[in-house]
Amino acid sequence: VTSVYWHVGNRDAVLDGLVDRLLDRMETIRALGDTPLERMASLARQLRATLLERQHLVGLAHERDRSPAMFLPVQQALAIELESIGLSGSSAALRLRALQVHVISSVLMDRAAARNASHGTVDPDLWPADFADRELVAALADPAAYDTVFEYGLQSLLAGLESTD
Repeated sequence: VTSVYWHVGNRDAVLDGLVDRLLDRMETIRALGDTPLERMASLARQLRATLLERQHLVGLAHERDRSPAMFLPVQQALAIELESIGLSGSSAALRLRALQVHVISSVLMDRAAARNASHGTVDPDLWPADFADRELVAALADPAAYDTVFEYGLQSLLAGLESTD
């Protein structure tokens, strides 16, 4: 390990370099698609994939107070798409934050499920025996498919933007 520091500097320099590489990666996320909503969906999906693939580096970026810089390229790209459908100011900021919170929350839930197989499931015995929708309770006992839940939530958020398009 000390030979690494010999070549690249001290521990902080190594960690800063790793975070810089993550920030560089975030700058490569591009809006893809023919419509603003398709482009926003692509940005959300790419951000989610990057956060899932590089979760330890995301933690390092947060520890080093670089989270704002990490999210800035995607925020700027989303802002451009929101402006293209006529949203600006606080209205656009709310929608941008809703998309960002959805992505980040889905990553946190996915990571928690990876660490604990029972995460995202409900013990049917905890529900009242006379609860009317037993099919719902049974479905909640199955592990959540977080990719599917993410897509459903993303489409729901974007559908709310269609009326402003």
